[in-house]
Amino acid sequence: MNPDLEKLMQLQDADREIQRLNDEVAALPRKVAAIEAKLADTKTAVEKAKAAIKADEAARRKYESSIQDLRQKISKYRDQSLEVKTNEQYKALLHEIEFAERDIRQIEDKILEGMLDADLNEKRLRAAEAELREETAEIEKEKAEARRRTEEDQKQLAEWNAKRDQLRSGISADTLRHYDRVLKFRKTALAEARDHKCGTCQVMLRPQTYDDVQKNEKILTCDSCQRILYYVPPAEPEAERPPQPAQLESIQQ
Repeated sequence: MNPDLEKLMQLQDADREIQRLNDEVAALPRKVAAIEAKLADTKTAVEKAKAAIKADEAARRKYESSIQDLRQKISKYRDQSLEVKTNEQYKALLHEIEFAERDIRQIEDKILEGMLDADLNEKRLRAAEAELREETAEIEKEKAEARRRTEEDQKQLAEWNAKRDQLRSGISADTLRHYDRVLKFRKTALAEARDHKCGTCQVMLRPQTYDDVQKNEKILTCDSCQRILYYVPPAEPEAERPPQPAQLESIQQ
């Protein structure tokens, strides 16, 4: 095989692996960011549950204060009822006491509803906090794995880049320039010739070109896509093994 062609095939493998590793290194932070975004949603749910509980407590304090004010009014009305001189004034005070007691009952109903809401909000808070703990632990694991994977990828990248540099140093300058130019525009610079066609762009090759490519002795390119062509001979079929004694005995039976 042509020495440059052999190195080019290895170089393309190296470039592909380097690209894969670079893509993986770039994808890991995005993966962690997606998990952190979910964590942010759970934190928001925790904060909302806490805010709801605080609102419940503030409303209960407000209702309790209103009940205290109404009870003071009732006490005042009862004191006044002892001093009134007419039946009409006495009935008016009784009405005021009834109105105040009715308002107290309504507020107590609201307090009871608020207590039920508070229980629900407490359950929501506990559930959100439990989910937050689980997700926090998970994201720490993901971050640790991302750091480990990134370190491993960076190590492999250094090895592949060193191999790539070594391969490039052994390829003729003109061939390397063509490889780089096609790689930039086509993403791949080499193509396998198969069935008289360029295996990548599928354009038919001239018969003489295909014959020459099969020898892998020259740097030849596809007239259509300009990729450097190479040929992989078909695998030779394995020689049929003679039947073993056990098989012969079975056949004879």
